[in-house]
Amino acid sequence: MPPPGTQRLGPFPRGMDNRAPDFGLALPQGAGHLLRDALNVDVTAGGSVKTRAGYAMAQAGSDCHSLWSPLGADFALYCDAGVIYRIDAADGAATRTAVASGFGAITLMRYAEVYEAIYFTDGVRAGSYHPSAGPTPAWGSAVAQTVGDQDLVPMPPGSNLAYHNARLLVAVGNALIYSEPFTPHLRDAARGFELFPAPITCVAAVEAGVFVVADKTYFIAGGFPAQTVHAVLPYGGPSQQAGYRPDGGAHWMSTRGIVACSKDGEITNLQDKHIAIEVSGAAATLMREADGTRAIVAALTEHGSFAAGIGTWAQARIIRKGQT
Repeated sequence: MPPPGTQRLGPFPRGMDNRAPDFGLALPQGAGHLLRDALNVDVTAGGSVKTRAGYAMAQAGSDCHSLWSPLGADFALYCDAGVIYRIDAADGAATRTAVASGFGAITLMRYAEVYEAIYFTDGVRAGSYHPSAGPTPAWGSAVAQTVGDQDLVPMPPGSNLAYHNARLLVAVGNALIYSEPFTPHLRDAARGFELFPAPITCVAAVEAGVFVVADKTYFIAGGFPAQTVHAVLPYGGPSQQAGYRPDGGAHWMSTRGIVACSKDGEITNLQDKHIAIEVSGAAATLMREADGTRAIVAALTEHGSFAAGIGTWAQARIIRKGQT
């Protein structure tokens, strides 16, 4: 029995909030409370809190990074010690197959679905994986050629990739270079680029247009060539690959928390109103579904700060019997 005078807190329908003062954690009309902090827990749709499941070894490796999966696919690609592997899971067991070598030994990989193929680059080299037969040309073997009256050259490797309206988009420094339509491996060197005020850290392509993250977050309605370049957020984000969802939207980590957009180009910061965060290092996001709850999960290569700033609070971690 709890000590006399104690009060049960919860539920927590709005999850974590480190902006509200200590005396403002209770929601109006007894609707529940805000969580000051949430460490390795999930907040369900009903507002309850439960510990996240642990993890187990799926595939051993020596330097694994850059895990990515095509939307709706039953396999993933990742890099381990300079080799790109395909990993498949069946009957609870994971198996991997080498796809390409000489990639990602120093830098992270970036990927983009291009019809039936997957284009990838580590900023130094470019290549492609073709899991099934199709018309998409290989990127790594592209050579300069003349198409009609245009002299086209191969698309360069870069720090980020996206594919939109039959064009491949490659970020190189503060330039976003785009291919000619339906020739994702070739570009017009004289015209096929758009410059931004700072190095590009993320590119997200949705049906309505392309988001480019640099010193600010820009939106190019309709894609490239750009008719207008409009800043939609006054801040950018760390280096990362944008995540995509089955509804056609995308998400990424900004310097002020997770940002999500719809396929129609509507954008919102999911955390900024409730969570103050300092973001540094590179980032990665994914859509996670467990027990009927969908959540966008972000990871950083360097620990961010969620400090509340002003106020006093206590933190406890529950360890169930038999666990260490």
